[in-house]
Amino acid sequence: MQNPSGQRVHAAVVIASLVAIVTLACGKLDAAEPGAHAPASSGRMAAGVRLKELRHFSVPTGPKSLRFSPDGRFVVVNCLYGHYVTFVDASTFQIIRKVHVPDEPVECAFSNGGKTVWVSLYNKRKVLEIDVNSGEITHSIGVGITPKVIAVSPDDRWVYVANWFSESISVIDAATHRRVKDVHVGHVPRGIIFTDGGKTAYVAIMGGSTLTKVDVPSGHKVIGSIYCGSNPRHIVAREDTGKLYVSNNAPGTITEIDLKRQKAVATIKVGTQARSTALAPNANVLYVCNYLSGNLGIVDLARRRQVKTYHTRTHPIGVTVSPDGSQVWVSSYNTSVVQVFDVQTVD
Repeated sequence: MQNPSGQRVHAAVVIASLVAIVTLACGKLDAAEPGAHAPASSGRMAAGVRLKELRHFSVPTGPKSLRFSPDGRFVVVNCLYGHYVTFVDASTFQIIRKVHVPDEPVECAFSNGGKTVWVSLYNKRKVLEIDVNSGEITHSIGVGITPKVIAVSPDDRWVYVANWFSESISVIDAATHRRVKDVHVGHVPRGIIFTDGGKTAYVAIMGGSTLTKVDVPSGHKVIGSIYCGSNPRHIVAREDTGKLYVSNNAPGTITEIDLKRQKAVATIKVGTQARSTALAPNANVLYVCNYLSGNLGIVDLARRRQVKTYHTRTHPIGVTVSPDGSQVWVSSYNTSVVQVFDVQTVD
């Protein structure tokens, strides 16, 4: 982690030690499982894309993450050290609004058809609700210690927040803006994804090697876990194939999870320190920020292989894809630069 405070140093030490223990204890996923390397069937086109940089531009210091709005009109960039939630026009690449927040914004998620964005604050143990049209901070809600990833259920009813040092997720009622409970999920939780129409949520336990499974309708009850490789960080879901893809930071891999079988079925080697990922909406493609490799990887999900890499600025950490799949945006932590790539289909 860059520019570490005492808390960040502690986090790095804890994770590093746990990764070593987990790696020794669990070993590697059995890549020889029948069918593990067979092409995956899907109605989407097979991977065959190349990227061309359209633009790069500076944003306030430390762009930790970024996210396309659901309508594709703009991108929210969470500028950690600058204390700004920055809105960038997706057509002109111009900053249209900078919302100053009282602490370091980490991650965000949209609700209410993109009219609302929820933002986690690293040190304040808070989540902010921001009105997209006005840029007004409408609510500030207390959560656990060191909130990171935020996920909103598909019906917009629940907001889940992963709290690193509380070993929990905070559950927020989006309508009442009330934190209704905290759920213990495991050491250093980070990535969150809702599946099955919002009935189930999975939480990546970055201090270990599992996804914690949460039954949402039953009162947000933990009902199990799935092995997913050591140091899992980020999760994305392919509902059409029933697969989850988990980035594993320390080993530099992507783990494929079969939801029907409730198990890991393949490991895909990518770059050094796999961080944030994003799925192409119209192809068998996963984009991954290979943090220490200094590149953006393109993973062919049908072949279960990283097939291309594209150079980025130092330490790429955030990635987002436009709703139509035509653009990929990447933020680089140390240089405070956002790069925009045009996605071109290759036969």
